Amino acid sequence: MPAKRKFHFLRRMSRWLLLLFCVLVVYIVVIMLTPEAEENAQEPQALLTASPSVVLDSEDQLAGMIADFPVPVLASGGITTLKLIAGTSYDTAFEEGFARVLALRYVYQDTQIDVYSIYPARALSVLGRGDYHLSAAPSPLLAGWNSVRMENETTIRLHIQTSYGIYAVLVPHEAVGLLSEIVRPLQLMTVSQD
Repeated sequence: MPAKRKFHFLRRMSRWLLLLFCVLVVYIVVIMLTPEAEENAQEPQALLTASPSVVLDSEDQLAGMIADFPVPVLASGGITTLKLIAGTSYDTAFEEGFARVLALRYVYQDTQIDVYSIYPARALSVLGRGDYHLSAAPSPLLAGWNSVRMENETTIRLHIQTSYGIYAVLVPHEAVGLLSEIVRPLQLMTVSQD
């Protein structure tokens, strides 16, 4: 009988060792297939060298301004109720180089709306905090992204931060009921330089 017990003990031990070996192999494979954090980290976006400001004189120039911007631009696409009345692209000092801002001004039913596109994506300080505070009021999607809603006494600011840029829309408080209608036609746009 002792030999039979010894055999069952060895058989059970071999099963446990085999199970432990399989778990160890799976663990090693998972570790080897998991990329290092450094490999997943994106390269920071390069800062720009200064370039002259560009002022929009006509709506026909918008495509050129979008093409010259280093990332997609938040703008009204197609036929919409937003009427473009002004725009400018300029550089501002940021870190050890320059960040680029494209500011567009639209009118919607006698309400003035300012739309900003900012490069690089880490240049949130260029947008500035001002006297805005976070708002718990619902905020509409901005170009398909969940937006952050901030307010001050006169203005509602919606903004999003993507991996390639920062985008903001400023709307007067009087237009709070039209907020969804105002931001609906805004989309991230690019234009090839062909």
